[in-house]
Amino acid sequence: METDSLILMGRVFKAHGIRGEVKVIPETDDPTRFEGLHRVFLETTDMKAFTLETVRFQQGKHGVTVVLKIEGVDTREGAEALRHAGVYADRDALPPLAEDEFFFGDLIDLEVVTVEGATVGRVKDVLDLPAQAVLLVRREGLPEVLIPAIPPFLTDVDIERGRVVIQPIEGLLD
Repeated sequence: METDSLILMGRVFKAHGIRGEVKVIPETDDPTRFEGLHRVFLETTDMKAFTLETVRFQQGKHGVTVVLKIEGVDTREGAEALRHAGVYADRDALPPLAEDEFFFGDLIDLEVVTVEGATVGRVKDVLDLPAQAVLLVRREGLPEVLIPAIPPFLTDVDIERGRVVIQPIEGLLD
């Protein structure tokens, strides 16, 4: 299965109830993106496609969780077997992004440059930490560096040109 077009939407946290529903902790800033999905891909030992029967949301003390009913998973035991599975959606099945939006995965391997035009390195990963997202940037001959993925550090993300422009503060790149 070609997985390049898949976007991580969340992770199965646990079973919900006795009829095979699962609770998913969203990995997206907009959990309502689950609403229009008819099919998801679950990554357990391998990647498999599943049809969604229902999608609903629960507000909890830690934010919104998504409750999915997946076709063919009809028992609590079946739902428990999916615990910790990554839940992915095909990029083409998701609503279009706004002009200034992007998926974290789109940043991987983009060139990172300063506003002055100096090359910093390439994005190795995007870490979605509790305070904010952070770019892990690999640098040629230097240790990797973490750059907060928020203004004022990120001044421009140009997916088409393949680069991220940053405004480093003193000590950020040391």
